[in-house]
Amino acid sequence: MAQFSNSRPKYSTGKRRKNARSRRAATVGPAPARRRGPAPVLIIAAIIFLLVICWIFGRGCGGNQEAKANELLREYSDQANKLISRSATIGTQFNTLKDDVKAVTRDDAARKLQSMIDSCKQISHDSSLIKVPAKALTLQPLLQLTFDLRADGLDKYRASLLDVLDKKNSSTTISTMSQGLLNLVISDSSLQRYRGTLQDQLNAAKFGFMKVADSVYMPKTDEALEAGVSTYISGISGADTGNALHGVAVVGLSTAPARVDTTSSGVSILPYSQTFTVKVSVQNQGNQEEDNVPVVATLTPDTGGNQQKKTQKITRLKAGETATMVFEDLVPATGTDKTNSLKVMAGPVPNEKKLDNNSQDLTFIMRSDTGAQTTTTPTQ
Repeated sequence: MAQFSNSRPKYSTGKRRKNARSRRAATVGPAPARRRGPAPVLIIAAIIFLLVICWIFGRGCGGNQEAKANELLREYSDQANKLISRSATIGTQFNTLKDDVKAVTRDDAARKLQSMIDSCKQISHDSSLIKVPAKALTLQPLLQLTFDLRADGLDKYRASLLDVLDKKNSSTTISTMSQGLLNLVISDSSLQRYRGTLQDQLNAAKFGFMKVADSVYMPKTDEALEAGVSTYISGISGADTGNALHGVAVVGLSTAPARVDTTSSGVSILPYSQTFTVKVSVQNQGNQEEDNVPVVATLTPDTGGNQQKKTQKITRLKAGETATMVFEDLVPATGTDKTNSLKVMAGPVPNEKKLDNNSQDLTFIMRSDTGAQTTTTPTQ
């Protein structure tokens, strides 16, 4: 009997079958990582380079900012120096006037002091307009205080000085002047503190070649105290503090023609002239204004001639002011044997106590017309 096989016929697909030996068993566990090449060196180097650049750039920016801050400080210092120098000029003017106030008239003192006050106020205003850099923010208030105190101090000094010259002195006058002068003392101290700190900052900023300007208004502090002010006022008025002072003085006497020679006994010799003029200068040496001050010129020849007396009046003479009077209608005796005595008298004014400077005398000879050619000087 024929036998049949159950096996299915095999057909070729045209593909080669893998060798069984090429088959491998699957590995048990996680799959191994894939191998990578070495780290990108260029990328790492680029990162390092960028970090270095950022560090250098950051450092450069910081230095640039510091340089700008120092330059702003230098510009500020230059502006401050100009203001301090202007203030120093006023301080010199103030001390000159204060130390020699008796040499100026009341009106001149008032005018000059007001001009100083106005200038101080302008400087204070200009100081407030300065653009202050960060490095000077703590310094500017000291400079501003200096200028403000100086304007106020001069204002108080002026008010009290005019009170001395125009009115009776009082304890209020002393106190006001002392307050004004003490303000000037404090302003000097404030400025010195400002100068020292600003100079240190300029040195640190490598601007040590720049020097902060200086200015001093009250070099002697004790003169600002009430005791010193009382002495100062007493020296101005010539009287004890609290009293009004009245007094005029003849401070000048001249003639035209003027003296050309003198005798052995001190008698002045004048050349002959058809006209004779006398000039008299009178000064108010008190602290009160005087009205209708009489000025008398008296000419007396020693040969028994008639005495000539002429009077003029100074309508108003302010404290410290000087007026000149001219007498043209006096007729002296002529000839070398005729001596003339001239006396001029100013005041006295009401309540005047010092009278030894109210008059001046002049003894003189006026040559005659023919005697003008004579060279012989008579002996008196």
